Amino acid sequence: MIIVLLLSSIFGFVLSSTLLLKGTTNTIATRILGCFYLLLSLYALHTYIYDGGYLEHFQWFFLWPLLLYNFIFIPIYYYFKVVLTDRLNWHKAELILFIPLLLGLVDVVYIYLQPASVYNSILSETISSPETRLSAQYLLLRLDQHLLIRHCWQLGVLLLLLPKIKFFITHGEADAMKSILNKWLLVFWGILMLMAILAIFYALEKMALVKVFDSLIIVGEKGGIITFFLYIALFIIGVIPIYFPSILYGYPQRARTTSNGNKDVKINGLKFGLDEEGMNLKLEKIKQNKLYLKKNFNLTECARVLQMPSHHISYFLKQQYEVSFAEYKNGLRMEYAEKLIRDGYLENNTIEALAQECGFVSRTSFSKTFKSHVEISPSEYALAVK
Repeated sequence: MIIVLLLSSIFGFVLSSTLLLKGTTNTIATRILGCFYLLLSLYALHTYIYDGGYLEHFQWFFLWPLLLYNFIFIPIYYYFKVVLTDRLNWHKAELILFIPLLLGLVDVVYIYLQPASVYNSILSETISSPETRLSAQYLLLRLDQHLLIRHCWQLGVLLLLLPKIKFFITHGEADAMKSILNKWLLVFWGILMLMAILAIFYALEKMALVKVFDSLIIVGEKGGIITFFLYIALFIIGVIPIYFPSILYGYPQRARTTSNGNKDVKINGLKFGLDEEGMNLKLEKIKQNKLYLKKNFNLTECARVLQMPSHHISYFLKQQYEVSFAEYKNGLRMEYAEKLIRDGYLENNTIEALAQECGFVSRTSFSKTFKSHVEISPSEYALAVK
């Protein structure tokens, strides 16, 4: 069962690489989410090495990760905050988020400042008895106490975010992309909440403060049902984005305003979509380079050129211009065809040549598209221009 942790780590590393390196629509949100999955991957790998008894072969992976793990819920908080408000800002009250990190910093620095024998003693004890590793005492706290505080903070952060998530879901325009995001936020929040609760019970069990289903041994000789479900929760968090691929690119929201004299009045509610100005600048790149004239210029190729997901392009065109990508591309081609005809292209060339010049593979498809846009055939348009 412990192999689940290794799989979770692998999925997490792949996902974090995608989020941190790939071009996105909402850079801040996706980068923060990438940081969370990077920390989660290290967390799962670290637990796999410890609980699997492999620390002897990876001694360099000891002690210092405590600092990173006490940081793990901070990306969670700011990811939700950026998605829900479409901006990243800072409040002094948020300093409370860093208390577990500060406690971890003190304890880690303390151990590293001690004689090497102290560090080696803790390491040897952890290697020989991995099931009791959480009872190791540092300066301020034991490891199980660090674990408990860390996930109590995570639980508090998620409870604090719940009203804001509820407000976000129940307000704004109900379009397809927001519907997907609503489901993702609920599922992601729910799994993180489950992870926090299970980790708290796990820490309490290690501290011998509570016993939950103590007789149900599932993971190894000492692993109970809480350990089992904690492993499963980590695995689900690592793989759940597979079912929500579109959320990996973020969906910024923007407030709608309407002009009232010299004042801009904000409408109560948020229009959920992509930044119109930024998207139009991207699409202008297509026009300037006349990429739409390429025969193989499809939605996938357009997404590659613009470095953004194809479904975002389709969504924007439908939302702003009420056209599909094919209609948008053919509209540009027809504008170009009309310009060529007005410039006398057909005086020295055939309609077949014009179709090829405009990116069509045949005269038939070109003529059919031209007539649907201009309402007359290319030859009739040429005569009308004369």
